[in-house]
Amino acid sequence: MMLIVALLSISFYLLAASLTLRQFLNTRQHAGKRILAIAWSAMCFHLLVLGVTIVQAAPVQNMSVLNVASLIALLINILLTIISQKQNSWILLPFAYAFTVVLLFSSLFIPDHYLTSLNNRPGLVIHIALALLSYAMMSIASLFALLQVYLNHQLKHRRKLNLQNVPPLLSIEKQLVRLLQIGGVLLTLSISSGFLFLDNMLAPSNIDKVGVSVVAWCLYATLLWGHYQRGWRGQRLVVLTLTGNVLLAVAYFGSRLLHQLLS
Repeated sequence: MMLIVALLSISFYLLAASLTLRQFLNTRQHAGKRILAIAWSAMCFHLLVLGVTIVQAAPVQNMSVLNVASLIALLINILLTIISQKQNSWILLPFAYAFTVVLLFSSLFIPDHYLTSLNNRPGLVIHIALALLSYAMMSIASLFALLQVYLNHQLKHRRKLNLQNVPPLLSIEKQLVRLLQIGGVLLTLSISSGFLFLDNMLAPSNIDKVGVSVVAWCLYATLLWGHYQRGWRGQRLVVLTLTGNVLLAVAYFGSRLLHQLLS
């Protein structure tokens, strides 16, 4: 049953991605509502897949690397789809959907287990939710940063874009900064909730994750300060955004992957 639901999710994601690309390559193609209906169907099936794979080991939960990555991808898709409706950033959706398809395929064929109990631990649930949301928001900011790099490169080399409805550079940068602000607040709450609710936040097994997360928080805080106080824009904004996202990826997945490889 899970295989069928996963394949349905993959099929809808691929269809939504292909229709979105056609919309940008064809001036006569306007399928916004149809794309949204297909995309939300894909995300609903994706949610069902995660529900089965995470809680199948009840009374504990399977918070494996692939499951957590897939959950973050779902959050990114939900948030980015909502943002795209308001900010005309549809061009980013095919990349997010395609990456999700890779994760769903991987989860079907690669056994991955990391059992933990979230029952009667609301503090831990809050901390995990804030961590996932903050990483999803910073990942979306990184997508906007990469889009800014691409469009800026095309303009510098005076290349004509054969894409329709691409947002202007200034709009992309404003949205990037707004995402960094929201992500920064969520990251602050995530780290704070860890110290508040978790007894083993500074245990040897967690100190590396905490340390890298704090370094990423400092980098984002410096970035936002530099943007508003020193007028940092363009390449510096992009490089620091991407660097912070890499640090968060190392914090969230690095130690877990290393532990699984050594075990």
